[in-house]
Amino acid sequence: MMGPETTMDDRIATEAARWCARLAADDCTDFDRAQFERWRASSRRHADAYAAVETLSARLDHWARIDSRLTSMADDAFAMGAGLEMHPSSQDSDRPAVRTLPGRARRWMMPAALAASIGVALVGLQLFGYLTSSAPPATYASSPEMRRDVALADGSIVHLDVESEINVSFSRGQRQIVLVDGRALFEVAHDATRPFVVSAGESRTTALGTHFQVQREGQQVLVTLAEGSIAVTSDAEKSRWRETLVPGEQISVTTDGQAHVKRAVDAQVATSWSRGRLVFRGTPLGEALKEVNRYGSRKVRLGDADLADLPVGGNFIAGETDLIVSAFAAVLPLRVSQGAAGEIILFRRYSADGS
Repeated sequence: MMGPETTMDDRIATEAARWCARLAADDCTDFDRAQFERWRASSRRHADAYAAVETLSARLDHWARIDSRLTSMADDAFAMGAGLEMHPSSQDSDRPAVRTLPGRARRWMMPAALAASIGVALVGLQLFGYLTSSAPPATYASSPEMRRDVALADGSIVHLDVESEINVSFSRGQRQIVLVDGRALFEVAHDATRPFVVSAGESRTTALGTHFQVQREGQQVLVTLAEGSIAVTSDAEKSRWRETLVPGEQISVTTDGQAHVKRAVDAQVATSWSRGRLVFRGTPLGEALKEVNRYGSRKVRLGDADLADLPVGGNFIAGETDLIVSAFAAVLPLRVSQGAAGEIILFRRYSADGS
C-alpha cells in the first residue's frame, strides 16, 4: 500500500514531466517559463524531480538510437499511457503494435511514471548498470534566461547557473566534469571507488561526497565549499600545489593555476542563486550588481565608481531588478537614473547642503 509520501513523490514526478513537455513545446511562452521557475524554486524536491525527468529523458533518447528495443519500449509505454489505439503487428500476432512516434514526442510527452517503467526495462536488458558506471560523454548548458538542474547518471545533482556549460565523462574509475564557462553547484553522490573531479582551467577540485560550487569568469576560478571536504589542486607545469577546504572556505585560482588565495566566506550567500534567490550580507554594491545583472533583463551600472564599495544586504528574488534597485536606493545615498535602452544608472545622491 502506498503511503502519503509515495503519493506525493508520484505527483511531483508527474508535474515535473509535464513541465518538461511544456518547456519543449513550440508555443511555450515567457509566462509559462516564469511559472515553471516559480514551481521549481518553491521546493528542492521539485528541482530534483525535474532534473531527474530531464536527464532520464535525454538518456533514453540517446540509448534508443543505439538499441532499437528501447525505442520500441518507449513507443509502447507512451501509447499505453496516452491511450493510443493499438493494432496487431503483422510480424508478430501475439504482440500489439503501435505507430512509431517522433523522437521529440516520445522524449517530451512521456509521463514520469512511464519513464520509470522503462528504467526497469533497462535493468532487464542489463544496460542500466552500464549507464550509471560508464555513461557516454555528455554536454549540458543553460540559456541566458534560465538556470538548469541536471541529474547525473551516478545520482549526483548539478545546478547550472544561467549561461553555464559543463562536459561530463564517467568511467568505471573516475567521474570527470569540465566547467567550460559560468557557475555550477555540485551535490555529489558518495562513491568511494570513483573520485568526482571538476576541472576549470588548470585547477582540479576532487570530492568523494560533498556540496560545493565552482565558478569560472575570465581568468579567475572560484571554488566554494558548503558541505563536506574537497581538495583543490593545480596541474600547471610551473606551479603545482594542493589546498584542502573546509565548509565556509573559498579559494580563488587563476585559470593558469599559477596563483591562489583562500578565504572564509558565507557559503549560503555564495550559493543562494541555486534557490532562485540573491542574498547579500555586507556585500560590496559593485559585486551585488554583478549578481543582479545575471538574471534581470534590465541592466544596472554605476555612474559613480566610488559607489562600488558601499555594503548592501537583503534577500531578493533573482530577476526582480527594479525591486532590488529600489531597496538599495532606500537605504543608500543613491540616485536612480534611466539610461538608454532601459538601462538603470546609479549615481551618488547628495543632500541639500552638498554633503
